[in-house]
Amino acid sequence: MKNRIIFIALAAVLAISCAQRPTEVEIIPIQDNVTPRLMQRGLFADAPDSLFEALGLQDGIPSSVCAFLAKCDGKNVLFDAANGAHDSQLLPVLAFNGVTPEDVDYIFITHLHGDHIGGLMKDGTAVFTDAELYINKVEYDAWMAMEQNAALVALTQAYGDRLNTFALDDTLPCGIEAMEAYGHTPGHTVYKVGSALIVGDIMHGVALQLENPQYCARFDMDHGQSVATRKRIMEMAADSGFKLYGMHFPEPYYLQ
Repeated sequence: MKNRIIFIALAAVLAISCAQRPTEVEIIPIQDNVTPRLMQRGLFADAPDSLFEALGLQDGIPSSVCAFLAKCDGKNVLFDAANGAHDSQLLPVLAFNGVTPEDVDYIFITHLHGDHIGGLMKDGTAVFTDAELYINKVEYDAWMAMEQNAALVALTQAYGDRLNTFALDDTLPCGIEAMEAYGHTPGHTVYKVGSALIVGDIMHGVALQLENPQYCARFDMDHGQSVATRKRIMEMAADSGFKLYGMHFPEPYYLQ
């Protein structure tokens, strides 16, 4: 009887340990740009020329425009949708991985800049006809209050009741967790999926900002908040062992 009790206790501890361990999820990077992409020196006005020279970045910082596909609980989950330009690689890469636009179940948006939502629409209609679209309500409301919000209005009309806004503590599909990462935009959001973080635009030039997070690209709307967010997310990832996937990271599109 005593041995049985010990066995049950050990089994319970093991079950708790397994439950706490991050689930591994397959994440497939989708580089949208066909030609190599460099972030130019002028985009980082606060960083000194001497630093660019010391890092060998005079010609620009290697970058990309990416979305990410996750296979999660039998569902196809897309994080952002890139530019949607005429040479966009979003749909070809999805097709290469056996996924049609109709196969995408959920789309999570990190923020509402054009190079993250452009691929959601084509000729004024929704590209992903069956997907549920998720946007942080802080981000959505902030952009709807701006004068230049035509793209978001069109997106709202095209996706209709399949566009969902959420609060950070809401329960999201596939166990995905939304995390506050404000600064780049008013409601910029990081997503935790399994043992990975989809970090959007916390860095535009990894070769510069990884070791010098105090410098911002001009795309960041609130530089002070962006710096604080960048440092916090990077420290959290280092402490917890998360793999970071960034929409402007160069190949292989993640940091470990």
